[in-house]
Amino acid sequence: MNKVKIHLLTLPRWVFSPFFCICTLLGIVLAKGSLGTLNTWLAFMTTLLMMAGGHSFNTLLDTVMTHLDDPSHEHSVEKSYAAGSVVISEGWATPKEVLVNALCWYAASLIPGIILAIRVTPFVLIPIFFGMTVTFMYSPSKKSVFHEIVLASGVVAAAVIGSLSTGTGEWIKPILITIPLCLIFSFAGLGLDEYPDSEANLKQGVKSLAYQVWKQDFDLALYIMLWVFLAYMVQIFFIEISWLKPLTGLTFIVLPFAIAASVFLKKEATFKRAALVMVIIAMAYPLLLLLGQAVK
Repeated sequence: MNKVKIHLLTLPRWVFSPFFCICTLLGIVLAKGSLGTLNTWLAFMTTLLMMAGGHSFNTLLDTVMTHLDDPSHEHSVEKSYAAGSVVISEGWATPKEVLVNALCWYAASLIPGIILAIRVTPFVLIPIFFGMTVTFMYSPSKKSVFHEIVLASGVVAAAVIGSLSTGTGEWIKPILITIPLCLIFSFAGLGLDEYPDSEANLKQGVKSLAYQVWKQDFDLALYIMLWVFLAYMVQIFFIEISWLKPLTGLTFIVLPFAIAASVFLKKEATFKRAALVMVIIAMAYPLLLLLGQAVK
């Protein structure tokens, strides 16, 4: 495979950027900031580049630390929406090359991050550096019950970066508003993402809830949609107490499409395509949530 493509497209897993970067923009809006300022785009780029580095580190750590993707045994498979997890196990790049890639993305993210700290507040460096450490907790968390929570903490960090970039001092509400996004991306999302890897990874000692879906033979579509419905219930509550605008109800547009796509997760022949469609549908949720909240 082309090395340039691997380093610039495959390892960063840009497909997941809406969940992190949109959370940063949502944090700005909820902190009463403006999306048209330089600080907004400094925060956006910090989150985007930090996410890329975190994903590259995850590829490395899953291979050399937890050994889940060690090529010497059965390991994670390539997904229809992302292939970053198999870069080392399939021999597309060496661990050293992936390490350099991850460090470069992290170094690049510090450029807008430090500028933001100088322009607004040094406190913004706290969620930035915390966000960088999430990947080092994420890989080992697969062998514990904290897998989903650790991933959700990365989403929360992205929202706090956005809120602190406004200089308004508001950051509590943005943290709480990420709950529906965490339920969809972390809890429902990991159930989908880890399902094809469950048989191989369970042999390596993983324990998180995402893997239990396969182990306990629980229906994957039902598992995902239960988390999605819970996310919508939390969103409705936030609308009711006026933390979110009623227009954020635009997100309900994606619900029937998610239900329809989940039907095709049952059989192996249609799983990959259905998983890709589910991810695309899920990406629309944070975009519509931001749109509904940002419109004056």
